[in-house]
Amino acid sequence: MVRWEDELTELVVRRGGALVGYAYSLTRDKAQAEDLVQDALVKIYSRLRRPPSAGGQTQLDLDRPEASNAEGYVRRAILTIYLDGYRRRNHWAGLKHLLADDASAPGADRAATARVDVGTALERLTPRQREAVLMRFFDDLTVPQIAAALGTSQGTVKRHLFDATAALRQALAEVSVPAVETALDERLDAVAGAVRRRRTAKVGAVAGVSMVLAVALAWGAFAVRPLLRSEPLPADDKVEYTPGYVPANWSRDAGVYCGMPLDELRALDTGVFDVEITGELAPVAEGTGAHWELPVTISGAVPDSVTEENRAYFITSPLIVWAHEGRVVDLGAGWREADPDVSRSLSDDGTWSGAAVAGGSTSCLEDTLVPESLGEYRNERPGAEYELLVVLSYEGLLLSDPVTVDLDSGVAPAPTFAAPSGDCSGAAYQDRAVTAQDLPDDARAAAAEILAAVTTCDEGRLAELGTMLDLDPMSRPDTTSVNDVFALPETDGRMPYAMVARLLSETLPVSDPEGLTWTWPRVSEQVDDDAAWQEAVDAGAVTEEQAAADRAEGVYTGWRLQIDQWNDAPLERTWTAFYEGDDEWCSRPGAESDPECD
Repeated sequence: MVRWEDELTELVVRRGGALVGYAYSLTRDKAQAEDLVQDALVKIYSRLRRPPSAGGQTQLDLDRPEASNAEGYVRRAILTIYLDGYRRRNHWAGLKHLLADDASAPGADRAATARVDVGTALERLTPRQREAVLMRFFDDLTVPQIAAALGTSQGTVKRHLFDATAALRQALAEVSVPAVETALDERLDAVAGAVRRRRTAKVGAVAGVSMVLAVALAWGAFAVRPLLRSEPLPADDKVEYTPGYVPANWSRDAGVYCGMPLDELRALDTGVFDVEITGELAPVAEGTGAHWELPVTISGAVPDSVTEENRAYFITSPLIVWAHEGRVVDLGAGWREADPDVSRSLSDDGTWSGAAVAGGSTSCLEDTLVPESLGEYRNERPGAEYELLVVLSYEGLLLSDPVTVDLDSGVAPAPTFAAPSGDCSGAAYQDRAVTAQDLPDDARAAAAEILAAVTTCDEGRLAELGTMLDLDPMSRPDTTSVNDVFALPETDGRMPYAMVARLLSETLPVSDPEGLTWTWPRVSEQVDDDAAWQEAVDAGAVTEEQAAADRAEGVYTGWRLQIDQWNDAPLERTWTAFYEGDDEWCSRPGAESDPECD
């Protein structure tokens, strides 16, 4: 066993600089950052000397490797201490550097900006929401990085970000902002420019959407109005779009706009990497809905200008751009964060293959933008003959050659499901009930609903319940959907219906310290005793041999199921994870070359 003293020493020696850098991104003061890290280390490691509580409740014990995500705990403590202490003493001084320099903001705008109390808005969030927001928008971490740091799933992080942005929009909308003469476009340009200067090149090509989100959070009292070019092009008669419109989540600096000639768009390609469409457009079921996917391969040598620490996060995910009769009619959802899978594959192998994606709506109809949303459009793309390109961002744009598709409908067809059949492996467990007696009512109701769906072989209900389901550990390179996992008939010897039923009816769950997340079996989290391991073995979640090896290594690689908090008010629990395998980010293949896993 690794003693906590040794782990503390190793953490400080190997990751101390990264922790100070993280704290510095919050405080913008080196001395305060060092104090913040020291306070966090004392807070986390001093608890190890406490005896177990009289009630027998689980104590955090970093001497057990399977419970040890030391850096994640310390980062969480850094955020908590900062939010509870530093910001309380100096609300605005602790955050104004994240928005704009006084020298760069117009005079009238300084008065408006000072009234937007981001600190107060952040205090209204739950602790987990605050952590996710600060890591995502103020520290430029990607969703996988946040999930790794906090020791949770990517689906959970996405939900926290979604709920947090909705709460922040409401909180900041209540702030009274004086009228200013400066146009909103100019204000956003000034703020965005200052943010760009302050955010160093941790990621070579930061997604434009991250910038828009950060500005939207800071200027929550304003509607983020997309930008229009001064000379719009004539509209097309067959496929509707707003000529000259720049969708909400696109940066004006990218030089793209709705209705631009396809040749003009292709001329923006910097040619740093080759982008090749390698298959046909296809609909992909996702819960009860669907989206489009287009296979693509990216290849080329990573330039020497990409530093070693940035090689894992320097290029964005691919997206599909739609053109009709030679003009762009849909620019997709805009730039996303730098993609670690694409970046790592290009760094290690010089190539990446995967899918570019597109939803059912088009972003080129200005009046269909959902008010106060972050780039969400409400419409349906019509059927027509389209030219499709795949676009990424790195030092400008990277584009594929176009391919032509002829669609009867531009909306990917939603999946259809047969009526519950009673013909699946879960049907044998119809008389079972959820075993745990100490579950909160809402968590028990969610578990019972899942159990009812798997024991009645209700594929459609499982797709609905699993819309936000994480079905792969982060160490696994492929991804799948709830539709794939619970497709009937069950094949390849897999029996997911029975496994869900046995987890819920034969194993006990464990809660996280905040009581927000419940995980089956309990051995997959804090609990480490013979009874818990035997319980998982008896339920078939892990074999005896696998359990012995896992316990020796301090991991759990069997099946697990997780129900998490979705909203605070009204309280709602959602099925968030069901998979087999180790979900530790640094356990994945090739992790030894990742600086984050040093």
